[in-house]
Amino acid sequence: MKSKIHIISDSEKLQKHIAIRKSRSNELVLISNKNSVSRGAIRGKVVSIVGKYVMVEAKINGALEDVRCVQTGTIISKSKHSNLIAAGDEVYFDYSNSGLSKVVKVCDRVSKFSRISPSNRHKEQVIAANLDTLIIFASVFEPMLNTRLIDRYLVAARLNKIVPLICINKIDLCSVAELSGLMSVYKKLGIEVHFISSLYGGAELDKLKAKIINKKSVISGNSGSGKSTFMNALLGYKAQIVKEISDRTNKGIHTTSFSRLYKLSRKGWIIDTPGLREFGIWDLDKEEIGVIFPDFNDYYLHCKYTSCTHTHEPSCAVINAVEDGTIDAERYNSYLNIYESLEK
Repeated sequence: MKSKIHIISDSEKLQKHIAIRKSRSNELVLISNKNSVSRGAIRGKVVSIVGKYVMVEAKINGALEDVRCVQTGTIISKSKHSNLIAAGDEVYFDYSNSGLSKVVKVCDRVSKFSRISPSNRHKEQVIAANLDTLIIFASVFEPMLNTRLIDRYLVAARLNKIVPLICINKIDLCSVAELSGLMSVYKKLGIEVHFISSLYGGAELDKLKAKIINKKSVISGNSGSGKSTFMNALLGYKAQIVKEISDRTNKGIHTTSFSRLYKLSRKGWIIDTPGLREFGIWDLDKEEIGVIFPDFNDYYLHCKYTSCTHTHEPSCAVINAVEDGTIDAERYNSYLNIYESLEK
């Protein structure tokens, strides 16, 4: 029987532009904003980061290799308020064929997918860098579909100029007609929505695969939503271990412990990320959130007050549009949820 859809609506010291940061290994890392690197430094793309070790894909003697590097000493970077290095970053490193190579520079990021660090509200956690597309991955059941999390992802994508795609997995557990109605609000906003079954495949899964050919993508969503099964189907080999939902908590179990970049069979790559259960939006002020919600575009300029927050004010065109059904009530509730979570 198909199930009904359930919704849960360093310290920094500055000395001549050099910051000092402690890594988890308690070694000091100096962050410099100078631009030059040594002549022999090699440029490559970050595949993964585990602790202080960074795996970088680069050409060594004309052939592509994964080079294990360390982040220590002085590193040129503009990331003073976020993690230094993320999967997808372009870096320069001093190569050693006998010991550990050393990252010496992190290049400027074209785009990024990030959130507020769960361990420090005043620090940004960059999950992946230099992206075209964000695949927002969710499931209709086990775990339950969380439109609040989807809406937070959409705000982050818009802030960072990344094209979002919504992918709803496990459609074999629900009525597709019911699901289509629920997700129609996103289609009206011009966001692509794909209904797939990673387990059983099908035409819609093939269509989604075609969408990310030649793209630089990141995939993110709840633990247990079937992301690992999708990644294995996408790559054509068993790249990720698949685990069942926890019987005790009915929540997903993390099968990916760190972000990792995978090359696609044709051009392009995708970064798989650990499952997220919370997503605090980085670098968003209460004063600008109304502009970030495209649902409000035709209304907020008609509010009585120019500083209208669209939460309680009289003669608010946004609230009026919600009351008459022009703006989706669930999307508006997401707006209120995000608004209340932001610091003044």
